[in-house]
Amino acid sequence: MSVPFSFHVPADERYRVLGPAIAAKYAELSGGSAADAAELEASLAKAMASLAPLAHAGDFDLSFCVASHAIEVTVRHGGQSTVVRHSIPAPKG
Repeated sequence: MSVPFSFHVPADERYRVLGPAIAAKYAELSGGSAADAAELEASLAKAMASLAPLAHAGDFDLSFCVASHAIEVTVRHGGQSTVVRHSIPAPKG
C-alpha cells in the first residue's frame, strides 16, 4: 500500500501536467494496472481543468491516499475543491 502524501503544482499549463503524471505512478505503485493509471491520470487532469483554466495563476494542492481499495486525490485551488476517486484491485494474499 502506498503512503499518503501531498504536494503543490503550479496552475500554469507548463507545470500542471505533473500532477496527473504523478497520480498515474501512484496508481501503479498502489497495485493498479497501467489502465488504472491512465484512467486516474485523465480524471485528475479533467478535475484540475474544471477548477482552473489553463492560463490561471496560483497552485493546486493535491493530497493522495489509498482507502478501501481506492485511490483518492483531493484537489484544491482558489477556495474550491473536489475529490477524484478511482478503484484499484484488492491486494492478493
